[in-house]
Amino acid sequence: MTENTLPLEARFRAALDALVAQIREDRSVLAAILGGSLSHDTVWERSDIDLVLVTQDDKKAGPGGYTLDADGVHVHAWLIQRSELRRVVDGALHNSFVHSFLAKGRLLYTHDDTLAALMERVRDVGARDTELQLLRAGIEVLGPLDKARKWIRTRGDLHYTALWILYAATPIARLEIVGRRLIADREVIPQAAKLNPALFDVIYTGLLDRPKTRESVEAALDLVVGYVRERAPSLFAPVVEHLREVGEARSATEIDEHFRRHLGVEHVSAACEYLAHEGLVGRASAPVKLTKRSNVEVQEMAFYALGD
Repeated sequence: MTENTLPLEARFRAALDALVAQIREDRSVLAAILGGSLSHDTVWERSDIDLVLVTQDDKKAGPGGYTLDADGVHVHAWLIQRSELRRVVDGALHNSFVHSFLAKGRLLYTHDDTLAALMERVRDVGARDTELQLLRAGIEVLGPLDKARKWIRTRGDLHYTALWILYAATPIARLEIVGRRLIADREVIPQAAKLNPALFDVIYTGLLDRPKTRESVEAALDLVVGYVRERAPSLFAPVVEHLREVGEARSATEIDEHFRRHLGVEHVSAACEYLAHEGLVGRASAPVKLTKRSNVEVQEMAFYALGD
């Protein structure tokens, strides 16, 4: 940490301490949780302070948050009622943004000991949560991966292909972190690059720092393709399990609706298309009417589980 950073961080902490001491006298505010850079990262001159204030359960509660002034420092104060915080912690997908924010946050004080226990519980990452976050990140890789393959094959455009590989680096970073049952930072690529430097030297820093040749871009693309292919059976296991459970072909719309409604995961049919291309699920079609008034049927893509 440089000499210039020390007084800056000290100023932020002094401003926070003074504000929290003031808020602590408000008995309708049960707890304060510090998140963001001041909690677990490095502040700079344009940083702000992220603060979660847990309030009593009150139907007459005010707005959901305020931008406060703490001795010239911007403080984003998010107000959440105690019952809502419990609902968020118990219902949030672990390693989602909300979960990561709370898990990496620091409880500054509380007038309710049950909230301290709640903050301890939010740091536990369960197997099912990990499985669903891996599925979500795996799906997020597929779009940029398809674009990168398209642009190298149809245009030979090295720069645009490299850009799409760089887009894929963020969800790949999440896969590296979540797969180790760690809590993802907002800046996931630097975090993941420490865990797997060889991978990110090729698909991230190498594409940024070194001249883009056909050989280097194709090597990065091949590495991403192989990375996803090797992990596909585990990344997309919930999809295959669902198709096995239903025991018959399901349309893309039915699959998307099931995962959206029951698990909060979007665009699962994209994973089905990938799995079908890789020979891991079967592809079929199902009749569908485009509107409630339609008198004709067209065929929608459908997918089914293959035998063991």
